[in-house]
Amino acid sequence: MTGGALHLALVGWPVGHSLSPLLWEGVGKRRGVTIEYARYPVDPEDATSWDALWASDLHGFNVTAPYKERAAARCDRLSPAAAEIRSVNTVIRDAGGWTGHSTDGYGFVRAVLAADEPLRGRRMAVLGTGGAGRSVARAAAEAGAEVTMVSRYPERVPPGCGRFPRIGWDALVEQDPFDVVVNATPVGRGRSASEPALSCGRACTNALALDLNYTPPVTSFLRAARAAGARTLNGLSTLVYQACLGAALLLDRDPAAAESYEEDFRAVAREVAPQVSR
Repeated sequence: MTGGALHLALVGWPVGHSLSPLLWEGVGKRRGVTIEYARYPVDPEDATSWDALWASDLHGFNVTAPYKERAAARCDRLSPAAAEIRSVNTVIRDAGGWTGHSTDGYGFVRAVLAADEPLRGRRMAVLGTGGAGRSVARAAAEAGAEVTMVSRYPERVPPGCGRFPRIGWDALVEQDPFDVVVNATPVGRGRSASEPALSCGRACTNALALDLNYTPPVTSFLRAARAAGARTLNGLSTLVYQACLGAALLLDRDPAAAESYEEDFRAVAREVAPQVSR
């Protein structure tokens, strides 16, 4: 994309904790592209602001909780991955309207591999069956992981995830240790580090525990996992790598270009969030 500023936004409730504006605008400066990235908080009861988003002149926007499923239903088209799980976190304007993509799973897989942790053949538990959890489960399975999903309502089949076994939270604490445990719930997002921990019993013992949340840098889930002997990783690296795919889709219209953005997004992340990047 050449000429003029690129207008982007993050829609969700809340969005004040997000590093996305700093990351995207920083990468724009490194690449000589003017990116104006706004936070767009929308109260779930505010239908007027929600409708205004879709009538805006934005080039694209990212979507966080609680709007990933609602945004997927509003898009004119969906990528195959987004259509399967009925959730989007990246929406891009094109000649035919709005196209929705799901990049969370890609970001997760790249983050794990970048940490020199394999996925193929490893037993993995995904805590939560929302849009991010479904995207992570799908991508991890494609990378060779043996995925189990953990839900408050395991009898419900999450869209696009019917092939994965499901267990309830009570059953999780009785499980033998998994190799990888991922917190894809909102617990920990932008909250105090003193909030109650998710209880995962033996499931995290000597596992890789990854929290998709990154504020605070060490969430209650990660603290509990460390106490169980787990290696831990917060969600900043997943955010960085999913943004790389988002940039490739938005700026290059080519997902294969995602890796070309990694150096820039990683460098900006170290600048704007050194306390999270550690």
